[in-house]
Amino acid sequence: EILHNLDGIEYLAQYMEIVASEYLGYGEEQHSVDKLVNMTYIFQKLAAVKDQREWVTTSGAHKTLVNLLGARDTNVLLGALLALASLAESPECREKISELSIVENLLMILHEYDLLSKRLTAELLRLLCAEPQVKEQVKLYEGIPVLLSLLHSDHLKLLWSVVWILVQVCEDPETSVEIRIWGGIKQLLHILRGLSSANAAGRIQQLHLSEDLSPREIQENTFSLQAACCAALTELVLNDTNAHQVVQENGVYTIAKLILPNKQKNAAKTNLLQCYAFRALRFLFSMERNRPLFKRLFPTDLFEIFIDIGHYVRDISAYEELVSKLNLLVEDELKQIAENIESVNQNKAPSKYIGNYAILDHLGSGAFGCVYKVRKRSGQNLLAMKEVNLHNPAFGKDKKDRDSSVKNIVSELTIIKEQLYHPNVVRYYKTFLENDRLYIVMELIEGAPLGEHFSSLKEKQHHFSEERLWKIFIQLCLALRYLHKEKRIVHRDLTPNNIMLGDKDKVTV
Repeated sequence: EILHNLDGIEYLAQYMEIVASEYLGYGEEQHSVDKLVNMTYIFQKLAAVKDQREWVTTSGAHKTLVNLLGARDTNVLLGALLALASLAESPECREKISELSIVENLLMILHEYDLLSKRLTAELLRLLCAEPQVKEQVKLYEGIPVLLSLLHSDHLKLLWSVVWILVQVCEDPETSVEIRIWGGIKQLLHILRGLSSANAAGRIQQLHLSEDLSPREIQENTFSLQAACCAALTELVLNDTNAHQVVQENGVYTIAKLILPNKQKNAAKTNLLQCYAFRALRFLFSMERNRPLFKRLFPTDLFEIFIDIGHYVRDISAYEELVSKLNLLVEDELKQIAENIESVNQNKAPSKYIGNYAILDHLGSGAFGCVYKVRKRSGQNLLAMKEVNLHNPAFGKDKKDRDSSVKNIVSELTIIKEQLYHPNVVRYYKTFLENDRLYIVMELIEGAPLGEHFSSLKEKQHHFSEERLWKIFIQLCLALRYLHKEKRIVHRDLTPNNIMLGDKDKVTV
């Protein structure tokens, strides 16, 4: 306070600006480096106290500290990062820092520098991302690939900061899509699976952390990182295509395992993680096609509380009653929920084989039968297989009529399989008969039906943009023109549920 009253902070800021200007402009002289290390340390100490941060920004020192992010000396850089991170804890100071050209330098450090510099930079950027202009600059300077590349790190605190940056920037719809395109959803789920696996504790103990952490601190940091990943996935699934990818990548199973109570560990942290996991699941449930999946997970009374929370509720406290109710269940009930969660694991052994195809998941049912996600016994590619019950009255009253209908269907599908090649029309690969059922193997479309997009938008009280509508409509017209004009085929069942929207709104009929 004496230093402030004597205008010492302002004089120190002016002197730091002069030394920094010489250092950045004319090269590294050791005495300049030593001075800057000491001055950044002083400003770091000043900024550590909330009431003193305004003194630092009033002096203009934050501008010099931002300039020093271009320093070549590691100690100068670390000093500037620590001081700026302390300042950014206060909203007023954070706003002043965000008005400067800082994001491009931060992204360069995240891309090219050592682990400690990356960790401090990620924490500073996490704080600054509370400001809209910083989030916009991350997008402008193509920061998403840089941030996602850091998800391969084994450093818990670095990962935590990076994931919380993603939580904030993916509020922008375009950025949310970009994160999916760059593989961000798969990476977040991979982190969750890695931290939840049986050998996670041993693996984390061996990480090259920049500080020594006790087992309890490692455990708390692990919970915090898992909660952050759930928060990021919660924001990402507001986009329906993102939500579909989370389900396709076994995300419901991965997240649902985190709701189970763990009485041996930190109760407060465990309960908070359960809330974050429940919130991510509730956002996924809001997409209509996912709802049957969740009915398999919870007993009736728990499911009612889960539903009553409502769609897309971000307030984490809204999920506390659900967690309390779950944690009070007796052991047998918890065991049943754990078994229910295992039942939605897409990586479990195939439930059965039909012909040469492993049945992996039930995708839906219609008037004539079911659709399954399958994989060929000898391959890795995922396919869709439609099972048609030939005893349906639509195929005829007796065996003779049914055989005739099946013969015609197989003949038509053979022609379609050999002749249809269009980017907006589903590919058919094979038909075969087994146990009075007709099976049609076709391309598995990654996406969701147009009808589900309509329902989802209605629940969110959003609308399709005119540009998006035209993009979908034009592709639909191209598909129908190809079928009608070039192949002389009439669809006869064109509904929103038979029009699939995939990545970048690619239409498949």
